[in-house]
Parts: sequence; structure tokens; C-alpha cells
Amino acid sequence: MKVLTAQGSNLKHVERQHHRIGDLVHAVVHFASEESAQLLYFGWIPKTGGWSRLLAVIGRPKHALIEWHHAAPTFGQTAYPSLSARWPAALWLEREMWELTKVLPVGHPDLRAILHPENQEERIVVHGDEVFQLPLGPVRSDVVESMFMRFDTQGEQIVHMQPELFYKHRDIERLAVGLLYPDGRFLAERVAGTSTIAHATAYARAIEHALGHVVHPKVEQERIVFGELERLYNHAHDMAQMASAAGMTVAQAQLSRVKEECLRVNGDLCGSRYLRNAVLPYKGSDVEWAQVVSTVIRRLRDINGRFTQCLDLLRRTPTFVDRFVGAGIVKQEWARAYGTVGPVARACGQPVDVREDYLRDRYEQQAYRVVVDEAGTGDGWARFVVRAGEWEISQRVLTKGLQLLANGDFMEAGSLAGTQDDSKNDGFSLERTGIGLSESPRGRVCHVVQLDPDGRLAFWGIRAASAWNWPVLGLAVANGNIQQDFPPIEASFGLSCAGVDR
Repeated sequence: MKVLTAQGSNLKHVERQHHRIGDLVHAVVHFASEESAQLLYFGWIPKTGGWSRLLAVIGRPKHALIEWHHAAPTFGQTAYPSLSARWPAALWLEREMWELTKVLPVGHPDLRAILHPENQEERIVVHGDEVFQLPLGPVRSDVVESMFMRFDTQGEQIVHMQPELFYKHRDIERLAVGLLYPDGRFLAERVAGTSTIAHATAYARAIEHALGHVVHPKVEQERIVFGELERLYNHAHDMAQMASAAGMTVAQAQLSRVKEECLRVNGDLCGSRYLRNAVLPYKGSDVEWAQVVSTVIRRLRDINGRFTQCLDLLRRTPTFVDRFVGAGIVKQEWARAYGTVGPVARACGQPVDVREDYLRDRYEQQAYRVVVDEAGTGDGWARFVVRAGEWEISQRVLTKGLQLLANGDFMEAGSLAGTQDDSKNDGFSLERTGIGLSESPRGRVCHVVQLDPDGRLAFWGIRAASAWNWPVLGLAVANGNIQQDFPPIEASFGLSCAGVDR
């Protein structure tokens, strides 16, 4: 495992307007070969007073740059060259776009229904003797989210696995259209309950970017603290699920206790175990930090002791380690091509992290570090190691961040959006359109919003972290694993359905 140091940031936004959609796709494909380039957003967005346009937002962390590429279709145009044919990260995005607009991505390798899985045609991928197809879901055991998986096996060997989501599609983005932007945050908090802060923060930053507003450093500091509190209980939950998948029921119980204690800290701090109402556009929370910081730090220290003791025992338990070493390997070329994020990417040696890539200046006082698996094996054990390292870093960031909030000692920090004047100087002219990014426990969350002159939402696009990682799960599961390997692999990915289904 290695640790990468965050440095200062001076992020800029640049607009690239293309005459034809084909030119846009060609320009975006160019970035697919750039190792650090990230596809932050890709989809159709309404254009005020005209036709809809195709929008691609490319992040280039090494250049401290976000590029906005957009192009309007010609009148009556019903097709465009598929991006996913060259950049697999857009594979599921284009399926969604096709189902919503019926504008055909020509050359797409797997154009099936995705928003309405009941209309999806069954695709037979594997042929041969003794091939058995095993359906799993959409209703599964316990309280696991609804989704469907189709396994093709030959004996015990998994030769193909195809996940299907959107069984709980709520159409949140369209429900929000017409709402005043302060009201939209209620929906943002409910995109995925276990990523309440990540989505609320990304939404707030998108609104602030669209309006050219720079929030006070204390507000951003609160968002950092709440985000790390959210990361703690999620990582405890994921570790508990991994212990359960390996048959370690005592470890599962102990880690579930750690999660519960984290949730109680959240509830006592702001009145919500899942930290709702803690993040608002423009505003800070109502927490009186000077009165609660010492108690929160003490409780987190006690929780940390129980967590690290349990993890030390798991590391020294061969029957646990053996279930994850070599299981569910994600190849590094898959991680890059599909744009994986979060612990899944960092377990492959890819230092993909919003806090490092786009928010460096905001984390300078915390001396934040990105945890990357040095070997880059991309297996279940590497994902365990990354989460364990992130827990330790989160504890450090929280201690420092809470002390800053109690003392009111803040370093003036730049904004992700810049001021309105800065945006104009950079050529960014997509009127009242903004992007907000955050690093959820599962990886990068991206929200794109467009506001009308009255401050109402005209458009809202959401890209949750799991949306980038789900397409890779099937590849990892069928990569030399047997049926009994699937529960540990799924647990090590720690994916969510809700954020994708939205």
C-alpha cells in the first residue's frame, strides 16, 4: 500500500462547443487514451430555447481542468456514433440515453433496455456443453437491494455473469424539474440513503457552481467532516458484509456493532443517523461544534479501538484471508477503460479520488492522503486493504477537521466553481449550469444541474459511484472464479443499487 500526498489546486472550467455530435464524440474518444482523464458526465441536456444537446464533461486532474464538450444535433437527427464503442465507461450511460431519447448510438456493443428491465431481451452469451444458466433475483435474501443477476456456469466455474438493475427506478431527476433549488436537496439526500452526505454535497456544489457562489471555508470544512463520518459507518458495514460472506459471524457481529456506534455518533451530532439536513446549498449546519467536538473525538477513538482490533484478528485468520486473495480480480486495463472509482479503482493501483483530483485545496489542512494498493492486484483482498487504510485516514482527517471547527481556524480555500468572473474568463458559458463532485464511500459522485432564471431546476443529472463500478462486477466474477466465490466478491465490491436506479 502506498500513500499519495495531496497538493494545492487551482481548478479551471473550459467550454468546448462542437458543430456536430460526431466531432464531440471524436474529441472525447481522444481522452480515452489519456491515463488520468475521467468521464465525469455524459448525456443529453436541455438547451434553453432550442434543441437538446449532447454534453460530455471530462475531468483532467493532472491539468487541474474540467472540460465541457457539447454539441446540438441537426434537425431530425436520430443517430450519432457511439462513444462506448471506444470508451467502455459510457456503455451503460448510452443504453440509458437510448431508452430515454431513441437517438441511436451507432456501433454500441450491447444496446438493450436498462431503465425497464422487464422489457430487456434475454441475451445468450455462452454456448457449449454442460453450460447451465442460474438466475438470481430480483428479490434476494434479507434486506439486500432488488436487482437481478444471470450466471452462466460450467460445473462450478462461472464463465459469465450479467447484472441487471433499475428494479426500483424512482425517476428522481425528472421529479426535481420545476422545484426551487433549495427544495431539491431533499431529493438529493434520498438518492441513496447510505450516501446521503455525498449526494447532498455534490448537489450543493453544483448549485453553487451554477450561481457562481463561493461558500465560506467553514461550510466546506463541515462537509468534509460529515463526509468522513459517512465513510466510517459505510466501511464498517462493508467489512461486516465481507466477514459474513466468509462465514465469520463473530467478526460480522463486532463490525456491525462498530457501524451502529458510528450511526449513534451521527444521530447525537445532528439529529439524523444518516446525517440528513446536515448539508445545504450556501449554508452551514446548526451544530455547535465547540460544545461537542471533545465528546465526538473521544467516542471516535473508542470506536476506532474496537474496529482495528477486529481487523487485526481478521488479517491473522487464514480462513478469512483465503476467501479474498485472488478472488474477483479487476484487471488494471478494465479499471481504466470502464472508469472505475472508489476502493475498486484504488485496489487496482488507480489513484482515483475526488478529494485528491479536484478538492486538494480544501483538504490541505487535514494533510489528506489517498490510499492505493501498491501491488494493484485488484482482488477482494486489495479492496479490504484499501478500506482498512481509508478508515485510518478518515480518523485522522476527522480529528483534525473537528478541531478546526471547534477553534474556528480556517485557511481560505479556492472554489471548485471559481467566481462568475473567473468562469467567464475561462470561456465557460453554459448558462446557469453547474457541476458538483464529492467522494462517497464507494467513489466519485457527480451532479450536473441547470437552473432557470427563477432559480428552479430545469435539468438534473446524477452519476453515483456504483454506476461506474457495476459494469465491471460481471467481468471480475467470471475471471477464474467458482460459484462459491461470488458472495465474497460481491461483498468486497460494496456496490449500491439505489444510486444507479435513482
